[in-house]
Amino acid sequence: MKITNLIIKAINKNNGKITIRTLRGKEHDVYLNVAEGYIYSETALRQQKIDLKLFDMIVDFMRSQGGRVTKGNGRNAKVGEGKCPLDSLCGFIATEYYGKQVGESTFDPVFAVVAILDYVGVVKNLRGEVVLVNAYK
Repeated sequence: MKITNLIIKAINKNNGKITIRTLRGKEHDVYLNVAEGYIYSETALRQQKIDLKLFDMIVDFMRSQGGRVTKGNGRNAKVGEGKCPLDSLCGFIATEYYGKQVGESTFDPVFAVVAILDYVGVVKNLRGEVVLVNAYK
């Protein structure tokens, strides 16, 4: 089953909204726009609309990395530098989803997309890294 289908099913099961929790315990409501194929959250993603295809891309990337990746951090680093290396989830999303180049700034949705993947049971969200659940490796 595609990861996007799990997310759609979970959100639809909860009347169009899920509430994700960060590792620090902060809660964010996430909504689905089925017609246009994206999720959004006023608090977690600000004005960003995240295409559902990103979730399948993330899982494919994690599989290619052995099922375990560092999260990275694009809020305080440029793409490919510091805490946002290209082999981190942040670096991957920046280059493959947002089309950013090394040295550019990027929006960093990692905490939100990982919390969504954890919510639907695809990953284990750990401090600093993400691990695919065995069923999805």
